[in-house]
Amino acid sequence: MEKIDTYIPVTKAKNQMLDIIREIHACDDTIAITKNGIPQAVMISMDHYVALQETIEVLADRDIMDQIHLSTGELQQQAQLVDLDEL
Repeated sequence: MEKIDTYIPVTKAKNQMLDIIREIHACDDTIAITKNGIPQAVMISMDHYVALQETIEVLADRDIMDQIHLSTGELQQQAQLVDLDEL
């Protein structure tokens, strides 16, 4: 579960948008924008967003997930692994 690093009221976010963007870029923070004290939106860096999208794509790909589960099972059973030099 992603943690929220900072909560900022929407009015403050409007006034400090450039500073918030710089902070997100520099620290890769996750910032929740609140309205009346209730989180309404989240801001993350573009790199973090792209990484999340790639993760969703992998999780949605049944073939990849089947291979991951198969590989995990082989590791748990300490099955003989293929040495990359042998490939």
